[in-house]
Amino acid sequence: MEFKKVLCNPKANENMQRDWVPIKNPVSIGKLPETVTEEPIVLSLDKAVPNGAEEVLIYTFITSKGEGDFQRYYYNIYTSQDGRDYSQYMNIATGQDMNVINSANLWFPIKTSDRNLRVILVPAYDPNGAKKSKIKHIAGKLQEREDWSDVFVIGYR
Repeated sequence: MEFKKVLCNPKANENMQRDWVPIKNPVSIGKLPETVTEEPIVLSLDKAVPNGAEEVLIYTFITSKGEGDFQRYYYNIYTSQDGRDYSQYMNIATGQDMNVINSANLWFPIKTSDRNLRVILVPAYDPNGAKKSKIKHIAGKLQEREDWSDVFVIGYR
């Protein structure tokens, strides 16, 4: 069996292979949103990433011990520049006695003066198109704990 190495865009591959600076002691910039809201929370990257950095690597996690009926949500995590949002997503499901853990490492562009990460919790839709958004707190029975979620900056380039 013979395999061919195919590069769709050599420049894009170069960018993915660039060196990056890991942060020895990751910097917490905040928590994930607890409930569905109209507006995202805004987490500043200013204290975690030096000026001149063009991209930031974040690590985020959510831990939940659900209550109530099964419901599915996702976090829309994004930066914005030049009138465009650069979104990535992290799924979360919750329900009676479900233990849920999810995490993600995500790269985001931060070339402009808007050096903020935005996060919003969005309810998934059921097949009939009706929103499910009756949760009190996404962490469920873990909401009293301080360590149910976090967002860290772990590197930049």
